[in-house]
Amino acid sequence: MRLAAKRRRPTTDRRQVLQKRLIEIHAEIAKLKRDRAAVKREEFVEVTRSLRQLQNNTDDLAEHTRKLATQFTRIAQIQAELDTIKRALVKAGLLD
Repeated sequence: MRLAAKRRRPTTDRRQVLQKRLIEIHAEIAKLKRDRAAVKREEFVEVTRSLRQLQNNTDDLAEHTRKLATQFTRIAQIQAELDTIKRALVKAGLLD
């Protein structure tokens, strides 16, 4: 019995595809460098200020989300305790 020889994928095709993709990427990088627009200092400062404000808003939302999660957890705990008290009162015949 002879074992079938393993087929090898042609590495040249893969290399050619990678080389072609690399050339496309370099062309895109060159195009982006050529098309780069000059930004005035005032525009940069405004964008930076806006980004800082967005970060502050995001931080505030995260903090409020944490606080709400804590409140909902506590509400659920209180509800569970209330349900336990109601069951005990019903069992004792003090509540219908």
